[in-house]
Amino acid sequence: MNAIEQQVLETWFINHRTNLKLLDNLTEESLTLSTSNRGGGNVGYQLAHIYNVRFWKLEKLNKELVKDLTTIKAEDTKTIAMLKDCHTLSADLVAEVLKRGIENGGNVKGNKRGLVPLLGYFIHHEAHHRGNILLTLKLCGFKLTDELKYGIWEWNKI
Repeated sequence: MNAIEQQVLETWFINHRTNLKLLDNLTEESLTLSTSNRGGGNVGYQLAHIYNVRFWKLEKLNKELVKDLTTIKAEDTKTIAMLKDCHTLSADLVAEVLKRGIENGGNVKGNKRGLVPLLGYFIHHEAHHRGNILLTLKLCGFKLTDELKYGIWEWNKI
């Protein structure tokens, strides 16, 4: 694997470790915080949604990869440990798809635009939700740690 190919995978895992850093700085109670009067879109739901989108995309690309997995349902209790496990498992599966795309000259079966746009899609989607989560935490009075305010931007350390 050449340097650019390694950078593609490392970029994906930096994104994943950023999600884990977020989860490591939350409390179980913070998972229920929401800016919605109806309680929808709470922090736990958004973190579950990140996993679910990974699952759905992987399912579309290769059903075999997720045959033993399931999505997180709205009514499921979300815990930090469960979310970390789901994110870690799915991050490894996304990395497997990326590796196969690298081996296939940048082509990803089931994704017309190829490897780099697929990577961009995942990171774009997850960064959007991390931003929503941080805003929700702030607006709900959750004290953001320095790791949440600044640490998620220290890519050379993540």
